[in-house]
Amino acid sequence: MTKGGDQGEPLDTSEVTCTAAPVGVEGKQAVWIFTEFETAESLKALRDWLIPEHWPDWGGEMFKEMRPIGSLDLRPTRGDAQQTHSDYLEVVEIGGHRLETELKCELKSALRWAAVSYDLLRSIGDVLQVDRGYLMAADVGGRRHVKALKVVGFTDTLLNTAATEVCPEWSTWVQRAVKVSAVKASGGTVNPAPGSVGDANPTVSSSDDGAASFTGGVAEQWIATVTDMVDFYAPFTVDVTERLWSGRYSRVDAANDTSRLFQRLARDWSRAWQAGMENVQNWSEATVRPTAGADPGRSGRTIEHTTLMVRARSDKARVTVSDLTRVGRTAAAIKASDVTITPDVIDEAGPAYVTLQTDTSRVPCGLYEGDLVAGAGGKPAPALFYVSHAQPVEA
Repeated sequence: MTKGGDQGEPLDTSEVTCTAAPVGVEGKQAVWIFTEFETAESLKALRDWLIPEHWPDWGGEMFKEMRPIGSLDLRPTRGDAQQTHSDYLEVVEIGGHRLETELKCELKSALRWAAVSYDLLRSIGDVLQVDRGYLMAADVGGRRHVKALKVVGFTDTLLNTAATEVCPEWSTWVQRAVKVSAVKASGGTVNPAPGSVGDANPTVSSSDDGAASFTGGVAEQWIATVTDMVDFYAPFTVDVTERLWSGRYSRVDAANDTSRLFQRLARDWSRAWQAGMENVQNWSEATVRPTAGADPGRSGRTIEHTTLMVRARSDKARVTVSDLTRVGRTAAAIKASDVTITPDVIDEAGPAYVTLQTDTSRVPCGLYEGDLVAGAGGKPAPALFYVSHAQPVEA
C-alpha cells in the first residue's frame, strides 16, 4: 500500500472525478462529497487501508489523528466475517482550520468486501453539525471497486461552500492509499430519479452542475468572463507592443487599435453589467435557509440510491436482491420488496451495473449489506447500500 504522498508511483488524476453537491441531512445543510474508482490492490490490502487508525498514514495532509476512545468491540459474525465497533477522536485539518470530532465507526470485513462507516457523535467546539459517510471496497469478478463518501455540514453553513474545495483533494487522498489501475468517471449525483440522492453509474461521466449550484453559477460565470478577457487583452497588448517597438506603427494603426480596444471594453462592460443584474435578480429570489439547526420546511422523507456491479452468467438475466441488513450495533433491515432495481434484466452475459433505490426514511443511517444475483445460479455479488438520510436541495 502506498502511504502518504511520498512513496509509490505518481497518481494519474487525469480521469479522476469527485462530485460535491449541496444536500439536506435531517433538516441540516451539508455537502455531499463522493469519489469512486477501481484498483489493482488486493482486497487484503484494502482491508488494512480501511481501518480508522490507518487513515493518517494515507491521508496525512487531512487526517492528523485517529485515536480510539474507549475499548474496541470486536464481534465475529457468520461466514468468518469480523465486525469492529468503536468511537474515535478524529483530528483533521481543512484549509488551515483544525477540526476535532468524536466519531462512531463501524467496520466489517467479509470474504469479498470490507467497509467502514462513521457518524458524528460530538463536534468539539460545535463546528460541525453533520459528519458521516463510508469507505468501502468490494471484489466482483476479480475487479476491486472502491467508493468513498463524506457528508459534512458546518454549523456556520457559509463554510459549506468552502467544503467544495476539498473535493479534488478528497479524491486524491483516498486514492493515494492504493495503486489505481483504472479510474472510473463516476461521481455522486443528485436527482437521477426525482428526489433521490446517491452515487450513479460509473460508466457515465459526471457534470459540474452540483458544485456550480453552491454559487448559483456566479463563480463559474466570473471565471469564464475573466478567461475570455485574458484570451483577448493579453495577445492584444503583446501585438501592439511589438509593433510599437518595430518602428512601423502608424497613426492609422493607432486609430484602428484604439477603436478595437474601445469596442471590446464597451462589450465586456455591458456583459458584466447584464450578468451582474441577472445575478442580483437570482439572489433576490433565492430562499435563504437557516444558518444552523433544523429546517422546519424540509420533508423527513429520503429516497437514496447506489450503483453496483454484478456479473450475469447468461443473456437476459433477471437481477434480484436479498433483504439488506444493517452493519453495526443498531439492528435494522431494508426489505428486498422495497428496493427498486434498474435495470432489472441484464441483456448480455458478463459484468454490468445496476442501480438500487429505496425509501430510507424509516431506517437508521449506516451501512446495509446483502446479496445481488443476476440470473438463476448466478454468483452473489456484494450489495452494499449506505443510508445517509440526505435529500437533494430544492431549487
